[in-house]
Amino acid sequence: MHPFSLQSLIALNLVAQLVFGMAAGPAVGLATAPGSFSIDHSRVAGNATLFEGSIVETWNTASELQLSTGARMQLAAESRGIIYRDRLVLEKGENQGNHPVEALSLRIRLADAGSTARVSLSGRNLVQVAALNGAVKVANGNGVVLASLAAGSALSFEPQEAGAAAPSTLTGCLESAGGKLMLTDETSSVRFELLGGGLDRYAGSRVLVTGTVNPGSEDMNTVRVTSLRQLAKKCSTKSAAAAGAVAGGAATGGAAAGGAAAGAAVATKAIIAGVIVAGAAAGTAIAAVKTGDDEPAISPSSR
Repeated sequence: MHPFSLQSLIALNLVAQLVFGMAAGPAVGLATAPGSFSIDHSRVAGNATLFEGSIVETWNTASELQLSTGARMQLAAESRGIIYRDRLVLEKGENQGNHPVEALSLRIRLADAGSTARVSLSGRNLVQVAALNGAVKVANGNGVVLASLAAGSALSFEPQEAGAAAPSTLTGCLESAGGKLMLTDETSSVRFELLGGGLDRYAGSRVLVTGTVNPGSEDMNTVRVTSLRQLAKKCSTKSAAAAGAVAGGAATGGAAAGGAAAGAAVATKAIIAGVIVAGAAAGTAIAAVKTGDDEPAISPSSR
């Protein structure tokens, strides 16, 4: 072989390795599985190094993912995700672990390193989230908190619309505190500050609110109310306990069923910033919402 040709071949090989290394990005962890799986569409067996942006796809067995940050995940069989140092983008199947997850337009955040969550994609537009240990919050891409899950609870999320003008429907007890009107949604357990005129006279009532939600602080959103319907003149502790059982015990069918039986007025779902939030399908009892009064809906004026 001509020396020039050999040198050219070596140079091209070095360039190819350099380009591959740059494309792969920095190493972030290790994937292991008892069988074979794929990394960036290449079949591997046993274990493989994970790089920033690696696409991991499992087949017949689950794969364990361990990052240099200490985060650990289990990507279930027949699942696919893109791994980053700060999150896993779940594209198919199910993941369980203590690493933040993005699924569809949702962001699943963990309270601390001791918290773990199970996130599943079902069908084309349904995300199920279960808090296994510690607290878990679910938000949309605009930062609106959609749900606050305590350990042992589960909810399902079905994005319908996106954007600040997406409608919201909430149910809960209207409370007056510090000159503000507050409502904790019975399904999502998220606290909201209600904005709008003519709401004060419903303080202490159980209400159904429709409006536009905007992100507030980490623990509370704001909602500009467009209509309100009074469901009961007083917030009963019975209904509140039942709502807590459904929102906090959806992962355990017995607790949720008991809560639903105790209070038939439990909300079935919430719609927050265009996302339907409801009890997770497995083991969750759903009860119909009953209106305590025939009070017509009001349309509060802006304040």
